Amino acid sequence: MPSFEQLSGEPWQVQSLNSKPVGNATVTLVFPEAGKLAGRAACNNYMATYSDDGQQFTIQPGGMTMKACMPPLMELESQFMDALKGVDTAVLNDLGELVLSGEGVEIKATR
Repeated sequence: MPSFEQLSGEPWQVQSLNSKPVGNATVTLVFPEAGKLAGRAACNNYMATYSDDGQQFTIQPGGMTMKACMPPLMELESQFMDALKGVDTAVLNDLGELVLSGEGVEIKATR
């Protein structure tokens, strides 16, 4: 599991969600302090908490802004937020990508 030092700093830009590219949508992961996660979910900004017990990395989505966007962005946002709830593993792969995964879920992000 990545350390907080490895996660923090510049925002992670999500490149793919469940093996599908996010295209021009802005989907980010920002780790401002240990246990906290925030970012943009294609349309709205979100906040969440995360925990890492050394065996499992879990995310609990919290608040979110509520502006409306075009339907494709709203659909991507919904898929992303659902995916965050299913994450149970976080790794930094050999390419330097942050990969958040769980059963049927994969989020790949780069800096």
